[in-house]
Amino acid sequence: MRSDMPVQKNRPEDHPDIDPYRRLSASQAIAYSRCPRLWYYGWERRLKTPLPPQIIRGNAAEACICRVMRDSPVFVSGEGEDQMQSPLDDQGSPLWDSEEGWPSPSMEALEQSLWPTDFETLSSWAHSRARAHFEKCWEEATSDWMANPNRKGTIEDADPEECLNMVLRGVDLHLIEVQGCLDTGQDDLEAWRDGGSRPYWPAPDGFPRIWDKPHPSARGAGEEMHIVEAWEMARPWFVDPDAAAFTQTSTHPDGWFQGEYDLVYRWGGRTRIVDIKASIGKGDRSHGYIDQLRMYAWLWNKTHGDSEPIDGLEIWYLGAGDPKSVTVPSQEEMIQMEEDLFQLYTRIRKGSPSIEECPASPSPLRRFRPGGIPDTKPVEDDLRARCKNCEYSGICEGSGAASTTIQYDSLQRLGHDWTITAIDAIQTRFSAVGEVAKLAEPTLNEDGTVEVRFTLVDGWDRATIRPHRLGGPRRVTRSLSEGAMVRVEGALPSLWKGQLNLDLDSGSSIEIANEGDVSPIVEIETRISVVGRVWSIDAYPDGVSVKRWSITLVDTSGSASVVAFKQFIPTKAASISRGDVIGILNGEVGEWAGRPQIKIGPGTKVVVINDEAHLAS
Repeated sequence: MRSDMPVQKNRPEDHPDIDPYRRLSASQAIAYSRCPRLWYYGWERRLKTPLPPQIIRGNAAEACICRVMRDSPVFVSGEGEDQMQSPLDDQGSPLWDSEEGWPSPSMEALEQSLWPTDFETLSSWAHSRARAHFEKCWEEATSDWMANPNRKGTIEDADPEECLNMVLRGVDLHLIEVQGCLDTGQDDLEAWRDGGSRPYWPAPDGFPRIWDKPHPSARGAGEEMHIVEAWEMARPWFVDPDAAAFTQTSTHPDGWFQGEYDLVYRWGGRTRIVDIKASIGKGDRSHGYIDQLRMYAWLWNKTHGDSEPIDGLEIWYLGAGDPKSVTVPSQEEMIQMEEDLFQLYTRIRKGSPSIEECPASPSPLRRFRPGGIPDTKPVEDDLRARCKNCEYSGICEGSGAASTTIQYDSLQRLGHDWTITAIDAIQTRFSAVGEVAKLAEPTLNEDGTVEVRFTLVDGWDRATIRPHRLGGPRRVTRSLSEGAMVRVEGALPSLWKGQLNLDLDSGSSIEIANEGDVSPIVEIETRISVVGRVWSIDAYPDGVSVKRWSITLVDTSGSASVVAFKQFIPTKAASISRGDVIGILNGEVGEWAGRPQIKIGPGTKVVVINDEAHLAS
C-alpha cells in the first residue's frame, strides 16, 4: 500500500475489526455537529433525502472541469473529440498498472504550430475544450438524476447555461495555477522534462502509472518553460472522470475514516487541496465546507506524515469570485482532531447508537454571503432555525413541526384482519437449538470467517445452516461435530421452496448447547405485516441494470427497507410515490446492513392506504 498520493486503500483483512461500510467521513462529522438527530436519520436509519435538480449542476460542472484538465493541448485541438478515456477494471477503478488501453502513448502530437503559445491562446483552447465536453457531461448528469427514483423537482429547475459559466470559471481558476507554475515552477522543470518525476498516483493524463518517457511537449534542457509545459506540470490530481464513484478515496491508516479529495495541486514543491463547489457559497453549508477541508488536511497528514505536508487549502465557489482560502490546521489542532474524530467514530459508527443517544439538538444556523464570506450577522437568532427546512422535521419530535408519522396495530384488507407489527419491533435475528446433521467439513477463510453448512434438527423440524452470501460467522465452536447439540445464535432466517434457512454472518455464532437449553425452530417467525409511509423510492427496475423495486418505509417507531425482485415486483409499484401510506402484508422478514428489511415474495400483498386516521399526534 502506497501513500504518496491522494488515494490510499485499505484491504478489509488489514483491519478486520473495522466495517468498511461504517467508516466515518467528513460529511457525517459535519452532519452530527449540525444536529445529532440529523446524522441519525441520514446515516443510521439511512433515510435518503430527495435529490433536487441542482445536483445536476454540481456533477456536470466537476466532470467537465476534470475532463478539460485531463486533456492536453499537445494531443487535442480545441474542438476535437474526447480521446482521453481511461481503461477501467470491473469495479470501475482506473487500470493504472496496465500498459494497455491508455490513449496518450499511442496518440500523435499535433503540429507545434497548432499548440497554444501564450496565456491568451491557452485560455481560448481550454474554454473550447470546456464547451466541447459540456454537452456530454450535462446529459450524463441529467440522465443520472432522471434515473434516480428518489428525485424531486423538475429538469426545468436546472440551468445548463448557469452550469457552463461555472465550468468556465473553474477552468479560469486552473489557468491561474498554470500561470503561477509558468512564473515560479522552474525547480521541477528539468526533472519533469526527463520523464522521471511521475508519482505513484499520477494526475490523470492518459498515460499509465509507469511511464518515464519525456512528454512530447518537453523542451530541451536549459530552455525557458513553455506555456504548454506549464499546463502539463500544473495539472492537479483529481478523481478520474471515467472512474466509478468512491473508487478513488483515501482511508485513514487505521481504517476508520475515509474521504475523497477534489483537486490536489503539487507544482512548485507545494501541496494544496482544493474543493470545488458549484454554488455561490451563500448559506450555512459554507461553514461545513471549512470543516471538511480541515479534516482533509488532517487525513492527508495521517497518510503522508511529514514527507509531504499540506501547504494550502482552498474552496472554489464557481458561482462567486476568487478562491476562498482556509487555514491549514496546526499539528496541535490535528492531534486534537484525531482524538475528537475517533471518539465520534467510536460513538456513532463502531456500534449502532439508539435514537435517544442522538438527541434533536440543532446547532445555530450560520449566515454567509456569496464566496463563503461570513455575514455581518453570523448566526440566526432563532435557535431552531435549522429545523424549519430540515427534511426530517415531520418525523422528529424535537422540530416543533406537525408529525407525519403513522402507527397501525391492525388492518382489515382482502377479507382478513391483519396484525400489524411496529417497525421497531421487527425481530430480524433468531436463535435455535438442535442436533447437527449432514455436516460438511468446516473451512477457515482468509478473512477469519468460517465456511460451515449443516442441517439443524429439532424434533420434526429442520433448518439449513449456511453462511450468509456477504460473509460467514467468525465465532464457531471447535467442538462442532455430527450429532452434537448446538445453539445457533443471531441467525438470519429465510425461506426457499418451503425450507427454512438460517444464514450466519459476523453477527452470528455457533456454540455447544447447555443441558436443557431450548430454542425451538418452530417458533422462528419468517413472515410479518407492516404499515408505513413511503419515505423514499430507492430503486425501480429500468430493464437494464436495475432489476429490483426497493423503498424505505417509516412509522412512528422506526424505518425499514422493502424489496422485491423480478416476478414479485407488485403491479402497484409504478403508482406508489413518496409520502404514500402502504401496507406490506405477509412479507418475509430480513435484514440488510443492520436495518430491518421486508422482502416481497410468494403470498405477499401490497396495499395502498388512504385512511389518515392513524396519523401520529
